[in-house]
Amino acid sequence: MAALRFVPTRSPQPVLGAGVLGLRGVDEFEVAERVSAGLPTDAVRSLAKRLGVPDRYVLEVADIPESTFHSRRAEGKPLSPEASGRVYRVAKAVEAAEAYFEGDREAARRWLTHSKVALGGRTPLEFARTPEGSDYVVKLLDRMAHGVVS
Repeated sequence: MAALRFVPTRSPQPVLGAGVLGLRGVDEFEVAERVSAGLPTDAVRSLAKRLGVPDRYVLEVADIPESTFHSRRAEGKPLSPEASGRVYRVAKAVEAAEAYFEGDREAARRWLTHSKVALGGRTPLEFARTPEGSDYVVKLLDRMAHGVVS
């Protein structure tokens, strides 16, 4: 008798933030591995391009010194794991905002770059640099999507 083989009926959900950074077809484990190894410096450029802002704005939000970024870029080295984590967390907030605004990148950019009372007067991008802040921004967008005053 032939063994039955499991065939999934659904594709896994894309990992929030991976698409913004150009990480296609990866699962959460692979994202964690790539962040630990250090994202390429091009991840900053991808994120800046997606937001329609200069690279230095993303560097500021992710708390990466410009001199460090440019020296790593010139040497062909990836970002440090710590810097990669901050970039990834910001990317998660960007992708969540784009989903909330149904793909309207300009509306998402405006929302992400303007201060919010719910975030203590900080912008969602500034707030998203820590793991807890990024999770809170994603939850805030989820609450808004469900009509909860936030």
